[in-house]
Amino acid sequence: MFCVSQLTIEQDKRLLWNNLSFDLSAGERLGISAPSGYGKTMLGRVLAGWQTYQQGQITLDGLPLPKHGYCPVQLVPQHPELTFNSFRTTGDALRDAWSPDETQMAHFHVNPEWLTRKPGQLSGGELARIALLRALDPRTRLLIADEVTAQLDPPIQRDIWQRLIIESQQRGLSIIIFSHQLALLQQICTRIIVAPV
Repeated sequence: MFCVSQLTIEQDKRLLWNNLSFDLSAGERLGISAPSGYGKTMLGRVLAGWQTYQQGQITLDGLPLPKHGYCPVQLVPQHPELTFNSFRTTGDALRDAWSPDETQMAHFHVNPEWLTRKPGQLSGGELARIALLRALDPRTRLLIADEVTAQLDPPIQRDIWQRLIIESQQRGLSIIIFSHQLALLQQICTRIIVAPV
């Protein structure tokens, strides 16, 4: 389904990832473990089509990621507040993608009242949950999660990861999870790539 072949990424003439290759099947959960500052955030942006790269190939079903319209590869970055328009409500941002019902919102601990507020009126953890729900549009086939639960309390973290595993199993959603917490990835993922140090 999703194929990364000989991907090389540089930033400010610094080599971050060199000849990275992997395939991801529907419903597979791939963990990528690397220490802070290694370049996980840049890799996530590249895999989602947000950023260019130096060499290699990224394909979905053998084709490049679409440059226009909805992309079935969705990234929830480590700082999701940067993906919201500060002048619009978070509900507007969510409905731009899709309209989850109250049950779906409850699965990710999203309070419907938050959707009437602008991003600056919510905490980082609240915005992270809305951003995650927004990325889970039914058309999404691959979710890239960059430290998405880092700002959440452990019980909520556990509930959200359990729900993401269910989404993965029931709808064939593939997930790439970036974390420096190898123990977390071992509990969630079907396969793990550990970056060389």
